[in-house]
Amino acid sequence: MPSFTVVAGPNGSGKTTLTRYGREAFQQLSVLDPDAIAQALTGASDKGGSAIDAGREVLYIAEAALANGESFIVETTLSGKTYLHMAKRAQTLGYTFVFIFVGTSGVQINIERVHRRVLKGGHDVPEEDQRRRFGRSMANMRVALSLSDRAVFYDNSTEEGHRKIATKRDGAITVYEPLPTWAEFLREEKN
Repeated sequence: MPSFTVVAGPNGSGKTTLTRYGREAFQQLSVLDPDAIAQALTGASDKGGSAIDAGREVLYIAEAALANGESFIVETTLSGKTYLHMAKRAQTLGYTFVFIFVGTSGVQINIERVHRRVLKGGHDVPEEDQRRRFGRSMANMRVALSLSDRAVFYDNSTEEGHRKIATKRDGAITVYEPLPTWAEFLREEKN
């Protein structure tokens, strides 16, 4: 059975770090990362204007993968509903929907990480976009959890890195203490 995996979290939460340096599972499937595609479309010297084109390219590739019954992974802030709709459609096509969320205890952590990334030559995201997307991402995370066949949640609030805080398998949620405040809802979902 093919899988559609969404790796989500606000800008600066650590999605790319997880998929790039994480477990072997991420290395076995194509990871559709709009930021990497944007850089490839514009080249390292051009920092602007390609986000929309990259988003379209990711959707095009994702649609082709769904049509061909191929497993794939998408990185997203999940600040919109596009991938929630795609997850529902993928499930009707026989896909397993795997949801991975990387969260932090507050938007300021993410803003500082994006700033550090820019200082190292990485891509920028305007602060107002980060703040707006943070709340939307956190709200859509709950919807994605309810749709998911399997899920893994990570907290990445500290410099220690990604810490697994919850999993969902066969409809059952397991939490790993201590849960950060942003993920307290998982305790309620568990029951």
